[in-house]
Amino acid sequence: MPAEPLSRIESQRRFIRQRAEELLARVDRMDDEELRWTVRVFADCLSPEQRRENLGSYSEHWPVDQLRRFVPTFLQHYTDLALEELKAKESSQGSRLAHLTEEELQSMSLAEKWHLLAKDPGGLRPDQLRRELARLFMCKSFDLFHDTGLSEAAVEFPAYHQVREALEGQPDAIVDDLTQMVLLRARRLDEGAPEEVEAALVEIREAISRALGILVPVDQLFAGQMVKLPLEPSDEMAEAASPGPEPTLAGMSTEDLATAFLVLTDLMSLREWDEYLLPLRRRYRSIAEIPPEDLGALLPRLSGRMRDRRSTDFAERYRSGRMMAERKVDPGVWEMLPFAERLTILERDNRTMDIVQAARHLAKIFFSFQYDMLFDAGFHVDLLRSPAYQELVNRLIDRFPAGSQREADRRPLEELTQTVTRMMLQLEAMPPEARPGALQEVRAVIATALGLPGDLTYPAGKEGRA
Repeated sequence: MPAEPLSRIESQRRFIRQRAEELLARVDRMDDEELRWTVRVFADCLSPEQRRENLGSYSEHWPVDQLRRFVPTFLQHYTDLALEELKAKESSQGSRLAHLTEEELQSMSLAEKWHLLAKDPGGLRPDQLRRELARLFMCKSFDLFHDTGLSEAAVEFPAYHQVREALEGQPDAIVDDLTQMVLLRARRLDEGAPEEVEAALVEIREAISRALGILVPVDQLFAGQMVKLPLEPSDEMAEAASPGPEPTLAGMSTEDLATAFLVLTDLMSLREWDEYLLPLRRRYRSIAEIPPEDLGALLPRLSGRMRDRRSTDFAERYRSGRMMAERKVDPGVWEMLPFAERLTILERDNRTMDIVQAARHLAKIFFSFQYDMLFDAGFHVDLLRSPAYQELVNRLIDRFPAGSQREADRRPLEELTQTVTRMMLQLEAMPPEARPGALQEVRAVIATALGLPGDLTYPAGKEGRA
């Protein structure tokens, strides 16, 4: 006889135990970002009191070795709490909000949760209401309102944490008023056309902003993905929840403004260059000619449009699925994908890149003389000012012109990119001690294909930054 299907609770119990085993087995292979993401996504399923008890003095600014020592203990404690919650809800049917576990709430769409809350306004605890209001603040579209992944994804962005923490500092009366404000729009959220739902979401976000005294422009809700929290002064410009650019940019020197502008423009595609910078290119011949006040006004807008892009995406795409042109893959999903599927996704990203993105991808790998440099954001900021880097990018663009209809023009760059992509993906699967040598082989392939000097390929004395 076929085995009886597992109950809802038993199925979750097995999943939680198996997940804990798998995560604990690979903590030593997790990079800084995945370690922090793991803590964030589970900590968001805890009450404020449980977070304080289980996180203690935890800081995302700890060195990676200290994070690796902390995460196993946290995972074990969190797993115990999740299993205790399942046991407490064992006799429930799962048909009401109060019957659902924190992880079930995290995996549901906002549309479903607020639909249930309209039917049962007392279904959530006060701390859960605060969390759901913060998640709703992050919702800017009809599609996101119905997206089951939004609640989990929100933990990656500073705006969510600022709003959640602000709500947790508010008295219950304020939270009740905000909840009622949302429930008064329940019918529009439930039955309205997409444009009606989005109008209601704007009203809700504005009401929460007024109540908390927090202003986050809608185009900056998803800025600063996985930046370390709490934000340090050097991260202020990328802080999505900043009330405006003036407090952040006022103290920046002209050189710092120019550097920030250079970093953002290096993240752009050709289309974005034309769309965002064409007016500047008509008025000024170089960055040096742009007045600081114009840069100060432009940077927050550009930062919001670049959202979660990083100067190290060219390397992190192999390690954790942060694509350069295609949609980024969740780090946990990327970890579980076999080599062939990862390669397929990367090759699709290659095809989506324009000539400028493809040139930067190759040039940044080539100029990363040591393996650790691949992921060193500071090194790559400095690299942008290197004439050798800019010359190589321009050389690639000139050699393989954008928009060429001749297959013979396009094929060499496509083949080189595909070769480098496969080698870099293989490199990330190697033991750490084998990666530096494998990187030199990748750099040699690029040098040979482009006819670059041998002393650039194996520099004798380049231990610092370019």
